[in-house]
Amino acid sequence: MARKKRRSRQFKKTSRVIDMEEARLQRQKRRQAAREEEEREKTASDERRLRRKRALRKRQSRRRLLIAAVITVLLILIVVSVVNIVMLKKEQREVKDKQEQLKSRQEQMKEDLKDISEDKNIEDKAREKLKLVKPGETIYIPDED
Repeated sequence: MARKKRRSRQFKKTSRVIDMEEARLQRQKRRQAAREEEEREKTASDERRLRRKRALRKRQSRRRLLIAAVITVLLILIVVSVVNIVMLKKEQREVKDKQEQLKSRQEQMKEDLKDISEDKNIEDKAREKLKLVKPGETIYIPDED
């Protein structure tokens, strides 16, 4: 009943004859236009949503790439540091071994110096290697026959 009242009010306001076919067509056109508008809005909102998703994915991929790059650089730095430490430890061991060898050689040379500095040893070396004799001594060389 409420519709009839509205229609009659509309009819009174416009005071024209309504063609039912024409009214039906207009209503269909309005409905079609409303559907198309809804579709456009839905499509636009879908596009906006897709753009947001793409932008979010792009930011996330950039972030992941940045994190991966930072991790890679850190790993490279760690590996280089470890290699340097290992090489330095090896070099340190070699230097300590060489130092020990030099200390033992130094001790041996000190003992040799003590032996050489004694008069008796000097005399023995001169007699053996240089074939020196004291004044008044005669050297006898036996035949090897």
